[in-house]
Amino acid sequence: MTLIWLIVWFIVDQVSGRQPLLLDPVNAWTATLILALALDLSAANARGARGRGRP
Repeated sequence: MTLIWLIVWFIVDQVSGRQPLLLDPVNAWTATLILALALDLSAANARGARGRGRP
């Protein structure tokens, strides 16, 4: 998910002009990056729990 986000951001950055990642205040690109990272981490956590025999 994060890799897909990076590819999309890079293409948009090149085509439509400079799209910086701002942390103060958080802009839409940074917010979607945080969301993509959270989804990746939660998916890894869920797969790990099932792999150890937990219900």
